[in-house]
Amino acid sequence: MSNNFFRKALFGAFLFFIQINLGLSQAISSVSDERYKFLHSHPELSGQETKTAQFLKSTISEMGYDIVDSLGFHSFAAVLKNGKGPVILYRTDMDALPITEQTGSPFAPKVKEVSNEQVVGMHACGHDLHMTTWLDVAEYMMKNQKTWKGTLIFLAQSSEETGQGARAVLASENYKKLPVIDYLLAFHNTPELASGTIGFCDQYAFASVDMMNITMKGKGGHGAEPHRAVDPVLLSAYFVTELQSIISRNLPPNDPAVITVGAINGGTVGNIIPSEVTLKLTIRSYSKESRKVIFQRLKEIGNGIAASAGLDSTDYPTCDLLDMSIPPVFNNPEIGKLLYDVMLSNQIPTAKMSPKMIGEDFGVYGQELNKKSYMFWIGTRMDDLDKCPEPDSCVFPKLHTSTYLPDYKATIPIASKAISKALLRLLSN
Repeated sequence: MSNNFFRKALFGAFLFFIQINLGLSQAISSVSDERYKFLHSHPELSGQETKTAQFLKSTISEMGYDIVDSLGFHSFAAVLKNGKGPVILYRTDMDALPITEQTGSPFAPKVKEVSNEQVVGMHACGHDLHMTTWLDVAEYMMKNQKTWKGTLIFLAQSSEETGQGARAVLASENYKKLPVIDYLLAFHNTPELASGTIGFCDQYAFASVDMMNITMKGKGGHGAEPHRAVDPVLLSAYFVTELQSIISRNLPPNDPAVITVGAINGGTVGNIIPSEVTLKLTIRSYSKESRKVIFQRLKEIGNGIAASAGLDSTDYPTCDLLDMSIPPVFNNPEIGKLLYDVMLSNQIPTAKMSPKMIGEDFGVYGQELNKKSYMFWIGTRMDDLDKCPEPDSCVFPKLHTSTYLPDYKATIPIASKAISKALLRLLSN
């Protein structure tokens, strides 16, 4: 027997012992396995989740939930009233990303041809895992109504990736048909944690995200006579360099923010100076104060560069904020402490997480409704001692990449248990 074989066998026995003692040895059910594979292999992009919504709707309605439809795009809610008690909204997102999967999975989605164009999609953010868990929890709560009192709202939300889904839900006429909510709950999967580990981050957990297009104006001319023109390409170069000073010199060091220029578009050929250049930015921050300072400084820096080039105020840069802004996700510390204790009492592994600069429109609900909310993380990474002797130092497929495939068989049962226990605890408040 080789040392490597003995090492793997010993680790397997150790892992099994830990799982038994933690009460996490349950395997994924065949029903959940099939649900996950279907959702994974049939991704639909933001605003196009017709079949996904129909699958979720038919499945959860068969369990006995009442459906409230037409909540913006393809969003809907499934409601279960079970006597007097708290009202909790538990959200899953549904949309996929325009990425071609390269995981080698036998149930990877197939590329479709529509009007001679390839239409690709992939659940590279793990929303398929979110939805499968959502259905499992709905089933558990329905079967165990004798153990709780209150009202559950299972929300299936469209268009999370574009930042438009949550606002559409709240703006829809049918949202008024839902009971008044006391608590809001959601989770997001992450390959940064081992499978089934629950990650907590109180207060700001996700950043606000603003998409902005800035048009730098100039005066077009011949490439051989730049002195007779005002080159917006050069002004844009100054601007991109200078705006980085906003973070380092205008914001407090303990209040993080990020400004990214993701695209610069302008001009046609090399011997013509264009009349304008468009820059496409993403602005990420946590506090309202930092967001306000960033917007102000973007305008001031742009105007200053334009003025220094001799442009009139009518030709100062224009800033167009796109209709895709989302606020930060603020996790209520009181709820965080309560849920953390729930995980410990049920012997579910936990971890502390740092705030992320990525965006999540779940924050819209907490801000607009002014209710206590929490979004925690659930790990999806399978640790392999041969490939990864020190997991924290390993390179593994990340969210929003073509190679991301969560360890769904190990994660979904623990995720379902964690959320079910969390809901039961909140319903007892």
